[in-house]
Amino acid sequence: MATKYAQEIPMNSFEQAEQLIHSTFQEIIRATNERKNLLLVQLFDLKQDYLRKENTRKKQVADLEELIQQVMKTNIQQNRIRKVQERQPNNLEEEKMKSSEQTLIPFPSFYPEGLDSLLGQLKKLGFIQDTAGLYNNKTNPIRRIAKPGTTKGALYDPLGLALGEDKIYIADRYNNRIHIFSTVVKLIHEFGKGQLDDPYGIALNKEWVFISDYSLNAIFKFSKATYKLIKSVKEGVSYPRSLTTDTNGEVLVADSNNNRIAIFSSDLEYIQQVGKDKLRAPRDVKINYIKIFVADNNEINNIHIFSKSDDLLKSFIN
Repeated sequence: MATKYAQEIPMNSFEQAEQLIHSTFQEIIRATNERKNLLLVQLFDLKQDYLRKENTRKKQVADLEELIQQVMKTNIQQNRIRKVQERQPNNLEEEKMKSSEQTLIPFPSFYPEGLDSLLGQLKKLGFIQDTAGLYNNKTNPIRRIAKPGTTKGALYDPLGLALGEDKIYIADRYNNRIHIFSTVVKLIHEFGKGQLDDPYGIALNKEWVFISDYSLNAIFKFSKATYKLIKSVKEGVSYPRSLTTDTNGEVLVADSNNNRIAIFSSDLEYIQQVGKDKLRAPRDVKINYIKIFVADNNEINNIHIFSKSDDLLKSFIN
């Protein structure tokens, strides 16, 4: 083999052979250095990711301990004030001041009775409000927008909802259309029939109405003035659920099957993604300035907060 290789490369002199050997060794050294640098960069990224997750975990523990501290302090103070009320009703304000200045009883940095008991205490103290009553009040709503059905003005599995300019926009999922009602519950217009198949989410800005279609794997852009279809995007989107817009006009989509939040411009040009490999089938997304809030439909149902630079800032579990 060596003889054959030598015959394939003509060499007119010993100097040419020496130069070829030298250049080959240089190439080997260069390739080795590039591989080493790549591995160092990967190692640095892994270290940064570990430190970021560790800091997030420490912050979560600190936040929980601070919450427990505040709840227990409030509970102790309220018990003291209640005893003062029973004992000296005429000097209530003065005793309140004294009670708040007294040294509080120390307690451990964890709640020994468990999380369920802690949540029960928070509910009793008014820190947590139970919304079950709101959902159980479906039989006596303040105002009913539409009846169920498939006729004009009726709704069949409505999912997305958006508000703008005294109008209520509703994604009427199985009727494959968008309804627009006035705030006095009068049907103003409907659009999207024949263009939408399974509208899921809806979001507005000053000029446009954006719709996510779950079955068509698409994002649609309609004119707010004429309700005409302006543009649609299907490539790269898989089972999109809710979507929202920010103050810059960008559109954030809960791209559930791609396990990410996809961000598009107002012209539906792809910009970036957030939460890839950190989310599992996100269902809903909202944005407040630079913080992105995501409801993740995974096995433990997290709420995540991301920055626009894809940093995971905080998670609320269960």
